[in-house]
Amino acid sequence: MKTTICLIIFSLLAGFSIQAQEMNRKIIDERFNKEILIGFCDREGLQEGEFGEFFDLEYKDYEPQQKFVKKLRKHKKNLSIVMVIATWCPDCQEQVPRFYKILDEAGGKCKSIKVICVDGQKSGRDVSLEEYNIDKVPTFIFYRKDKEIGRITEAPGKSLEEDFYDIVM
Repeated sequence: MKTTICLIIFSLLAGFSIQAQEMNRKIIDERFNKEILIGFCDREGLQEGEFGEFFDLEYKDYEPQQKFVKKLRKHKKNLSIVMVIATWCPDCQEQVPRFYKILDEAGGKCKSIKVICVDGQKSGRDVSLEEYNIDKVPTFIFYRKDKEIGRITEAPGKSLEEDFYDIVM
């Protein structure tokens, strides 16, 4: 019995470490002939390399409208967000750092944030995007209680923080 339990625990830990190794995976995209992130990524991965240069500059320079940021503080804790982005995409280079700045300034935590990076064919390679119906990047998909409540695709209609607020209200 103890051996079985140990094997199960070892298998789970090995699975987690393999999964963790797939985070922030880099490939050369043939379409753009450049290194990109692919599959599941996190903020640390987005702040490295060429995309990280765009990230740092845009994050530093962006000044979100505080009236919406303050309102978001109350309404984001039960949110889950999926971001489908491309590190080669100029819209993503602009909007993703802005989105993180809004989240940071709004304080608190979302329930979860999942970032999926795609290649020039809008494929996450080993990560399926079928359930998300992605046409353009970036796409920010907002969920409450596992139900989609809205999305921002490619560029905001008003501003990123105002569109974010309109969705979560």
